[in-house]
Amino acid sequence: MFARTNLVALLFLALACALGAVVGCGERPVAVVNNQRVTETEFMSRLKEVFGKQVLVEMIDRQIIEDAFDKAGLELAEEEIGAELQKMQADFPSRDAFIQYLDSRGITAQELRDKLELNMKVEMLATKDIPVTDEKLKAYYQQHKARYDKPLRVTLRELVTISKKHAEEAGAALQQEGASFSSVVSQYSIVPSRQYGGQRRETAIKDLYPAELREAARTTPVGEVVGPIETDGGWYIILIEDRKAAEKATFESAKPQVTKEYKRANAPPMDKLLKQLREQAVVKIVIPEFQELSELYAGPQKLPEFGEESEQPESLVPETAPSAAPGPSAPATEEPETPQPTESEGD
Repeated sequence: MFARTNLVALLFLALACALGAVVGCGERPVAVVNNQRVTETEFMSRLKEVFGKQVLVEMIDRQIIEDAFDKAGLELAEEEIGAELQKMQADFPSRDAFIQYLDSRGITAQELRDKLELNMKVEMLATKDIPVTDEKLKAYYQQHKARYDKPLRVTLRELVTISKKHAEEAGAALQQEGASFSSVVSQYSIVPSRQYGGQRRETAIKDLYPAELREAARTTPVGEVVGPIETDGGWYIILIEDRKAAEKATFESAKPQVTKEYKRANAPPMDKLLKQLREQAVVKIVIPEFQELSELYAGPQKLPEFGEESEQPESLVPETAPSAAPGPSAPATEEPETPQPTESEGD
């Protein structure tokens, strides 16, 4: 979905080509197939035909949301966006792993940030009028109390081999003077985490996998190495980097999170909010081939008074009423895809 940003740029280029604004644009080939040229004009025309409608809807909806946010007097600090990005990154063993994941999905860090910002603004618009009292929040907290408790957690590095022999060789290498866990991991480990020195993200010990690691993760002193440990997924050597005690939440400590989740749970559906914002906006579709989108932004039609002519702009009423627009999805309101790291084998 984030690749749409690049698609928008291509569509702008297509328009520039059509207007002759780009020197040499149009007949220049983008590919040659069996000595037959595929020109930029053909390529851009096809892009516009296939994706133009959805990209235009996305651009219009983004502007509608931005305008509604400003009109409501809401503010979103850069620090709040950064905090949400940090939460996403925390699911990965390192920032490099996070960036590598984005690259694999064709997403830039800036595209992710922009998408996240827009979705946060949509949520703020949807929840701004939700009434909140301590009584309601406490009731919600009691219903979902367990979700706010923090279990015993561990951060560790792993070295995984396919055989006990290789694990013992790796263990011996770790005993060498000056050896680091990361360097030995890069030499012996067979799982993807070897790219990050065996680093795994913080995990609740009760959820740690393979299960054979849980006892060692619970009892091994921080900073020490333990293993080899035999599991169904291979032989593990682990370094305990950090362990955090379980924490019981209180209403006061969890109140900010409770408030956010309570308001989100009681907010109107995002598609309903977007429909309302579209109806309130004044949108004029200028490109003839996309005129059917006018229905999407027309809003409720006011019946004319007796003897009064309709004042609806002519451009919004095509001579031949098109079939209803296929209800384009609301890309601006979908939750950002929270990136999930690729678990190592046996994770």
